[in-house]
Amino acid sequence: MSSGKPTVGFAGLGAMGGGMATNLVKNGFSVTGFDVYQPLVDKFVAAGGKAAKTPREAATNVDFFVSMVANAQQNASLLFEGEDCVSKGLGKNKTFILCSTTPPPFLHELRKRLDEEAGRPDIKLLDCPVSGGTIRAADGTLSIFESGPEEDLNAAKEVLSTMSGNLYRMGGISNGTKTKTIHQLLAATNIITASEAMGLAATVGLNTQSVADHVKDSSGDSFMFSNRVPHMLQNDWHPYSALAIILKDTYIVTDTARATLGPEAFSAPLANTAHYTYLRGVAAGMLKDDDAKLVQLYLPASQGSLVSEMASADIKMNSSHQVSKETIVDLLSGIHLAASVEAMAFCAHLGGIDRKVMYEIISKAAGWNAMFTQCIPGMLEKDSWSLADCAEAKEVGGKLAEAVDKCRKINYPCPMAAAALQQFSFATLRDKELTSLSRHDR
Repeated sequence: MSSGKPTVGFAGLGAMGGGMATNLVKNGFSVTGFDVYQPLVDKFVAAGGKAAKTPREAATNVDFFVSMVANAQQNASLLFEGEDCVSKGLGKNKTFILCSTTPPPFLHELRKRLDEEAGRPDIKLLDCPVSGGTIRAADGTLSIFESGPEEDLNAAKEVLSTMSGNLYRMGGISNGTKTKTIHQLLAATNIITASEAMGLAATVGLNTQSVADHVKDSSGDSFMFSNRVPHMLQNDWHPYSALAIILKDTYIVTDTARATLGPEAFSAPLANTAHYTYLRGVAAGMLKDDDAKLVQLYLPASQGSLVSEMASADIKMNSSHQVSKETIVDLLSGIHLAASVEAMAFCAHLGGIDRKVMYEIISKAAGWNAMFTQCIPGMLEKDSWSLADCAEAKEVGGKLAEAVDKCRKINYPCPMAAAALQQFSFATLRDKELTSLSRHDR
């Protein structure tokens, strides 16, 4: 190694993985890349990387092997399937770094299969899922949630630090994936909420560019809103982040929430509503399209470009339902607050992840929304995760109720807002019960 840096094998050179691998090359690492889609390999080679024809070839003579293939099934195939798999090529005592988003139990399954099936207990396994999108992947500023044996994480620091802007050490194996699963609950709800809000703005005749600008300076803002809405305004459905990706993540979130039956199950109403809305997108033929295109679910079939068309419209407010830019903010803020509390409750439910660390992570990652950083800090000390324990819930829930009522008057579908409003209603009911009990005790 003339550069003095460790050598790296890399699988999965798509929108995220390609940026990550190329960033390593730009920072002086010798990287050998593999992907089943040859044009992605060719693009990587043009950026200075080396090409491998098989996973085994990419894993041979490297110190670390990074995987960014799409899902758990592809990772299992990558590691174990056939004579050209990674476990057949990776050298003794070398390290496999799993950066894909997979279910938390999958890491323990991989460890067992490496030890018993592949006869490779020497391979070091690190659980390091990433967050931040394609731009951060390309410039090496991702949030990475690393977990695994301390000694192995320390040895991989140079590679992981080069790919990250925020590197969080989360503990033992699978804690990184738990962290990503919690984070993706918010990422997923924020993405579809942006579509729900902008669809409403376009439907009632508001200038959508003006609405977008207003939201960015309000309590309704989120990373996903600022990232996805420009695609809607430009009618640009290039798959910067395909629906298939976030749908895979909502399967992981909802399956993890339901993994324990009975009283230990976690209901995740906002995550489930987002998941089912994504499935509507699949039914509409959008699986391979950018997830921002889901805004079309909220619009008449003949007006799929309405958000873009309304970007230059005269600003107006229909007096029959009084939907304004503030209504859009109220809808976003209400959904975001309900989802934020749900995510932190999910964190407590899964266990093993410090809530204050989780707060710090989400505040700097793609799952961020303005209500999260405004309201969650006040709930951290008590560590009780219900809207009934949130000081801002009454005001935010009241405004959300008004927004939902306006949607209903014009028959506008607002599944995320309706699901969030239900959670505020349950919280109000609980608060009344506690107040009644308190009076009775006196």
